[in-house]
Amino acid sequence: MVKGIGVRRVISIWVVCIGCVLPCVAQGAFLTIPEIQYTESADGISPYNGQVVDCAGGVVVFIRAAKRPRLVLHDPNAPDGWGGIQIKGWASDAFDNVNIGDWVEIEQTFVEESRGVTFLQYWDENPDGSQPLLKVASIGHSLPRPLHVDANEIRAPEYLPLEDAWVATDQGAERFESMILQVRDVVVVERGLGKALDNYELQSFREPNDPNARCWGADYFNQDRQEDDLYLPAIEVGQRFRAVSGVFEQYTNLGAGYDYYQLLTLNEDSVVGLCPADQNQDGDVDLWDYSLFVEQLLASSSSSEGEPCLAADLNCDGTVDTTDLDLFNAAWQDADVNGDGIVNGNDLD
Repeated sequence: MVKGIGVRRVISIWVVCIGCVLPCVAQGAFLTIPEIQYTESADGISPYNGQVVDCAGGVVVFIRAAKRPRLVLHDPNAPDGWGGIQIKGWASDAFDNVNIGDWVEIEQTFVEESRGVTFLQYWDENPDGSQPLLKVASIGHSLPRPLHVDANEIRAPEYLPLEDAWVATDQGAERFESMILQVRDVVVVERGLGKALDNYELQSFREPNDPNARCWGADYFNQDRQEDDLYLPAIEVGQRFRAVSGVFEQYTNLGAGYDYYQLLTLNEDSVVGLCPADQNQDGDVDLWDYSLFVEQLLASSSSSEGEPCLAADLNCDGTVDTTDLDLFNAAWQDADVNGDGIVNGNDLD
């Protein structure tokens, strides 16, 4: 298709824009998020980029408070892909009347690709003079669970030394843009990556030798991160997690050598450590873990002051005793109930 000539079908009406100076208006019924997001283009750009549309919206799953705040919406009718989008506000109070769980729709919104992400703009006036209208259509909706994906489905970029660039070699992850995703059984293998050195690399510890079983995470969206820190305190090289969840986003600035996807954690609960009963930290709670615990219990194992707690010293009081046995049994039972080794009461399956 020649740049500057777009033909888009909206319901039963065709809109043809030839050499448009002002944004084209997509006529017809409200568009769903998947209709706006879905693309077969290799660059991942929305077919409605540069147009003013009415969007039927979705459930607010995250609100980022900032000078230019954002709403992250999810369409529950598209749980497996193309179901997320972000609305960017241009005033700090733009979304003061919006809450998590609200269903938000927006009329006359300008669709714009920015650094690889599709945004619906909510500003005072669109380039064509029209004004967007944001509505809370209903409230109290259940939030979708994070979509579980393998690390190789949102794989980390490759570093190209000759170009000094980080480049996403697989654009298939585009369908997950702005959705809440979750990767499991991963370990932090590197920090200080990307544009602002705030990315870290997560490798599947079940597939440690697979270079594709890795993805990038970042905490700059995280509401619980300290302002002066790049990462949550738990993000240390070698730290293993049962699950890491967040909003999936692309950052593209080819002129600066960047084109990568990243999983943006939202709060401390976005990273879930391994179950305390998982003594060998392999992601499973089984008889091997029970055997390791009993060995330390029978040996009356203890640690000196200032030394790291032993794996079986679950209350970290320096001694492995019957108190730790009670904690181990409780964690074991909870892990059995959830079937995923997570002991915070959340069944992520």
